[in-house]
Amino acid sequence: MEWHQLENFIAVAKYKHFTKAAKHQSISQPALSRSIIKLEQELGVSLFYRDGKTVRLTRYGELFLKKAQQAQVAIQEGIEEIQEKIAVDTGEISVAFLHTLGPHLIPNLIASYKKLYPNITFQLYQGANDYILEQVEKGVADMCLSLPRADNERIESTVLRTETLYVVVPKQHRLAENSAVSIKSLEKEEFICFKKGFGLRYIFDEMCAYVNMNPTITFEGEEAATVAGFVMKGLGIAVLPKISDIMFDNLCFLEITDYPCQRSIALSTLSELTLSPVAKRFKSFVIEHFPTLEMEK
Repeated sequence: MEWHQLENFIAVAKYKHFTKAAKHQSISQPALSRSIIKLEQELGVSLFYRDGKTVRLTRYGELFLKKAQQAQVAIQEGIEEIQEKIAVDTGEISVAFLHTLGPHLIPNLIASYKKLYPNITFQLYQGANDYILEQVEKGVADMCLSLPRADNERIESTVLRTETLYVVVPKQHRLAENSAVSIKSLEKEEFICFKKGFGLRYIFDEMCAYVNMNPTITFEGEEAATVAGFVMKGLGIAVLPKISDIMFDNLCFLEITDYPCQRSIALSTLSELTLSPVAKRFKSFVIEHFPTLEMEK
């Protein structure tokens, strides 16, 4: 059953005349007749009593007309709701993002955009890298700010910024006076890490595999501030970027000499999905403004 069949049926029921209904639907009278006959065959009942070109509904036709009209109203409401959601100046954008971008960068980004387009609304999702990419794959989020994953062909990513990652130690640590260190030399250290599925954990695991190191992990967290807090108390060391939600006073950031330890922040969308006009405009805004956006407090 196709939508145009329902529209043709409603038109015939309204005009009670095939020729008039065909004119209203902008199709030929034979094409309209074939459409109704096909619909009746699919339903297994006659919808009209035919008396030449004049027709009237059977009891099955009257029953079906009520449902068809309800469907027509529901479809029209759905169209209007979608148009409202994707309207360039009043629509809704759904964005997923990493935990580490949440305290300052994402609020700054959205605040900057809403100064230009105050009637836009946002649906936001925050989580681990795998989670936010999954929201894009499911169609829940229009886009996400995440670490790009080269192993996912369904996701299309534009790198926005690349950040250096450091070994982070407390000020009382034996390496605190150093400016750099090799990751391999830290094999006997205890590490504070992110849980599996987080982008920084993925990078950490890749780095350890590259230098052939099997690290001792004493705690797995979900927030950069929590990981840094454990390091500050001397409970281990970590690999982190310099971001604004980490207290720097009691920590030392050491460059890593034996591995190019960086993370790239990318804007990712579903490659096979066409973005709505409102989401497309926000994507362009992010690509243009994100690289220079400061993560201010």
